[in-house]
Amino acid sequence: MKILFVCTAGRQRSPTAADLYSERGHKTQYAGIHAIGKDAVTQKKLDWADVIVTMEDVHREFIERLFPKYFREKTIQVLHIPDMYENHDPELEKIILRQMSAIDIV
Repeated sequence: MKILFVCTAGRQRSPTAADLYSERGHKTQYAGIHAIGKDAVTQKKLDWADVIVTMEDVHREFIERLFPKYFREKTIQVLHIPDMYENHDPELEKIILRQMSAIDIV
């Protein structure tokens, strides 16, 4: 499964999630709604993904507003993880795994 993880800057939550799920055999990418360059949410990244997983509702709303096609055509899940963790924080990793399990992506 190809999973695109989306957060605000593409620096902490989404790279952590992408690394965790890459280690579990999934193809992953990450992006941020306020990122620039290679870390930005793009049509190419959205096209690539089978599933889009956002960290907060605001990220899902961003995709819905700027890329409405993907809101209709792709599965978009929200993990509800606030922006208060550092990259690869052990607590963040536990929360990501728990929340992903709750939405049935293992």
